[in-house]
Amino acid sequence: MTLHLQIGLLILILVFAVFILHLLKTQKLNLKYILLWLGAIVVMLIAAIFPQITNFISRILGIVDPTNTVFMIFGGTALLVILGLTVIVTTITNRIYSMTQHQAILEKRVRELEEKIK
Repeated sequence: MTLHLQIGLLILILVFAVFILHLLKTQKLNLKYILLWLGAIVVMLIAAIFPQITNFISRILGIVDPTNTVFMIFGGTALLVILGLTVIVTTITNRIYSMTQHQAILEKRVRELEEKIK
């Protein structure tokens, strides 16, 4: 990995980290989501700061250019974050579905009670 690429990656990662922290400060993202992104940032920083790790992974996987390994790591990290967010969205969707069913049952009971009172 060339020094220019390493510096460019570090700058992009730091800008991204500042943006993530800004979203936390303005409360546009919850802390649990921020932790996912901060974990991804740590992985990307390790890959950018220690190119020896990238070279080692490249040799193991048979990738000729370590730069491709860096982008593969970034892509894999993004996929893991997307998977984590999908799990969170699915959990929330299931909760909303369950709460909607409970609310409908309660509304039915209230209507039945109101009819008995009349």
